[in-house]
Amino acid sequence: MISTPESGVDSIALTYSLLDPIMAVARPVTAFVTALAAGVAENLFRRPTAEIPSESAGGCSDACCASASARGAEALPAKKTAAAGIRAGLSFAFDDLMRDIAGWFVLGVVIAGAISALVPEWLISGVFGPGLVGYLAVLAGSLPMYVCASMSTPIAAALVAKGMSPGAALILLMAGPATNVATVTMVAGLLGKRTLAIYLAAIVFCTLLAAGVIDAIYSGFGISAQAVAGTGAAELLPAWLETVAALLLGLLIIRILVVKVMEGLPRRMQAESNGAPPEDPCSCREGDAGGT
Repeated sequence: MISTPESGVDSIALTYSLLDPIMAVARPVTAFVTALAAGVAENLFRRPTAEIPSESAGGCSDACCASASARGAEALPAKKTAAAGIRAGLSFAFDDLMRDIAGWFVLGVVIAGAISALVPEWLISGVFGPGLVGYLAVLAGSLPMYVCASMSTPIAAALVAKGMSPGAALILLMAGPATNVATVTMVAGLLGKRTLAIYLAAIVFCTLLAAGVIDAIYSGFGISAQAVAGTGAAELLPAWLETVAALLLGLLIIRILVVKVMEGLPRRMQAESNGAPPEDPCSCREGDAGGT
């Protein structure tokens, strides 16, 4: 729950292109350390539970288990060829991945544009500068924010360009997706208050520590995060290729948004004709296999 949003290929690529290579490395490393600390602490401080009976106690005979293993082996997919693997990768990149990030990324870019145009630089640098006060201010603002990794990255880039310290930006990138009200409520309801306390404590402690380390790295090497934000990819690609890539990304986002709208129209039309509210495609219907 902690590491997955920060270590995805979309998250790392966006961080590299919109911020800089240091943040692109610091983000997944901080996520790894934070998740590891939370998992170890949960195992150390969890309440003792009843032992789970072994498979032999469940009455599974050798013949039954052998039959199940044979069925599982038959169900394994055949090994893909290189061409099939490339097609599957392109399909994931242009369809599945775009479906996941398109809407949130567009919203993040819009908010980032509003910050760049409307928020004065002295306000951001004064409130979210390096130091414990700025870090705690970012943590306090991250709790009610419902953002994903793709949405938080352009927002963090805009704030860094306005004077936010890179350490504070790292806290926003880490704590924003992990500590929003919806996630906190879910953790408390499914895993309990003890786990929620460990979850939040690990995020707060590790992100504060990482923020201090990152600000020290930038300061020690004399790097201005505000000056280098968004220049990492520009050093690798010519301007014409950046323009072509931006146009391609825009077309892919428009395509996905149009497809989502068109997919939702038949459900809405059918629901309106039946006099029922539109069906939520994410809800589990009674009788669905594995609908839990």
